[in-house]
Amino acid sequence: MDRSPDPLTRQADWQATDLRLLPYHAFRSLDQRCAIVVWAFHIWLNGTTGEAGRGVCVRQVASSSGRMVGQTIPILRYSTADVPPADRLQDWEERTWPRPVYRTVPFEPFHSSSEMASLGPVLFAYTEITGMRWERRIQDIRESDFDPIIISMMIEGRAQGDMDGRAFLETSGTFHFHDLARPSLHVSTASLTYALVIPRNVAAEWFGSLDDLHGLVVGREPAEMLFSHAAQVRQALPRYSLGEAERLGRVFLELAALALAEVRPASPVAAEDALRSRAVERIDRHLGSDELNVADLCRALGVSRRRLFDAFRPDGGVQTYITAQRLARARTALADIERAEPIGNIAHRLGFSDAPHLSRAFRGRYGMTPSDYRRLVAGSRDRPRDDVAEQAAASAD
Repeated sequence: MDRSPDPLTRQADWQATDLRLLPYHAFRSLDQRCAIVVWAFHIWLNGTTGEAGRGVCVRQVASSSGRMVGQTIPILRYSTADVPPADRLQDWEERTWPRPVYRTVPFEPFHSSSEMASLGPVLFAYTEITGMRWERRIQDIRESDFDPIIISMMIEGRAQGDMDGRAFLETSGTFHFHDLARPSLHVSTASLTYALVIPRNVAAEWFGSLDDLHGLVVGREPAEMLFSHAAQVRQALPRYSLGEAERLGRVFLELAALALAEVRPASPVAAEDALRSRAVERIDRHLGSDELNVADLCRALGVSRRRLFDAFRPDGGVQTYITAQRLARARTALADIERAEPIGNIAHRLGFSDAPHLSRAFRGRYGMTPSDYRRLVAGSRDRPRDDVAEQAAASAD
């Protein structure tokens, strides 16, 4: 079919076409993330032609009177069925976002097929795949800004492994939450799955704290309605228009939130304690980095500034806590007279910009400069123990 350069002509041409399949290769130059299917229609309008069997199905919905009422939701379809067996894994790895997200090793001759559709902020996927080993390391997380929450729903098969220290087992009819901002290692048998890929801010809006979700498994009974909706949406999707996509996605979020509420511990205090523990652990690991700040912590922990501040409210906020920890370690280093580490080195090692920065903060906290404190400790060795203790206590107040 000839293509006119006029967009209006192309639009009319498309409206007269009942079915058009877009080749997947058209998408490889775009950002390979959740939004990929949203671009299907735009790529088609730019003149991409089709390859049957592998691509995006875009067609027009007809009303009972035969009047076209709107474009259907684009469905990205993929299969390795027509790919030579030796090339299937590489073809699958290069097709979309699993490649930079996981390190994968198949346990058997590889095959996969999938269908994906964007339903408002939620990416809905149906996948058939052979048994695999899946790993996501800290290095992979640092090199990628792709950090959604994934709800993986096991239709047939089994998966088990470790989600950043939490063991999990997912069987048929259950689903688990997977936080791509945290490391994981798991294996799965040949399986059929549904998946919901949810942007982090959307997940936080619907599910609250994300801290306890990674590896959390929801059993058959609370998961039943979500599975039922997924099956019905997959079957009915070809007849829904783009204008209805967001409503379908919202139902997914509602049902997922209901299922989560059935299995999640109800104690907000426990959740707050868990958040503080994770934050303290990260602060301790990165205390010497000048990039350690509130924004970095919120991003790494998947929480808002307000929730993070609330967890450290007794300390005056998280930034006040970080500064206090740095100053406490600086004080310990200054008291090591034998080592006599230069004050500039201490400042740099503990995340202060320079020695004057450390000196100002130290004086504000302890009422004396780092040099004064070091002289105080050095001079205390020749003084009576009671006098030393009294002056040290006064300096800490």
